[in-house]
Amino acid sequence: MESDCEVTYYGHSLFVIKSFNGIKIGIDPYNKFIMSNLPDISADILLITHSHSDHSNVSLFKGNPTVIRKPGLYCINNINIKGIQVYHDNLKGFLRGKNIIFKFEVDSIIFAHLGDIGHIPSDIVINNLLDVDVLMIPVGGKFTINYKKAHELISNFNPKIVIPMHYRLEDSKFKFLDKVDNFLKLYPDYKIMGNTIKINKENLPKETEIWVLKL
Repeated sequence: MESDCEVTYYGHSLFVIKSFNGIKIGIDPYNKFIMSNLPDISADILLITHSHSDHSNVSLFKGNPTVIRKPGLYCINNINIKGIQVYHDNLKGFLRGKNIIFKFEVDSIIFAHLGDIGHIPSDIVINNLLDVDVLMIPVGGKFTINYKKAHELISNFNPKIVIPMHYRLEDSKFKFLDKVDNFLKLYPDYKIMGNTIKINKENLPKETEIWVLKL
């Protein structure tokens, strides 16, 4: 459809969302210590959920994007963005520091990328996510919530599409992360998609669906 927006997954927690008008939002670029092959990508806006090197390799992106690294409200290229502070662990950041959930709207579709969230957030944060259509959530454990906690969090607000991220891939050098398999056992009707999908507000699922974007 003419108003489709495009979501591309590059592994780990790296996504590029492209609006119908061609505005690109990049999220959490990794470096060569995560994946052997680095993608050739560009963006207009770049969201960094936290400063760890597997999420903050700004130099990966071409196009001189506007970089957002802090919580707050932003409007860039007519894209409304909200950064919500949470933590990278379940001890209020004592082990791994802070993390930002980025919520933003593209072509009337509301996205949320949870970064390396390490805990079930407060009711105030969850209430901010009740209208999310597309959720990008870590499921690999170790440094983030694990697949069980991801399942618990998803059940709190029931997004239309859930895209798991931050799990062990074949090319990933983070071998200690869980694969996506344990998470998928909780959702037997999950769908396998390509690494790029096109979605439209009018055609979003009525109930929550799990979409695995394969590289």
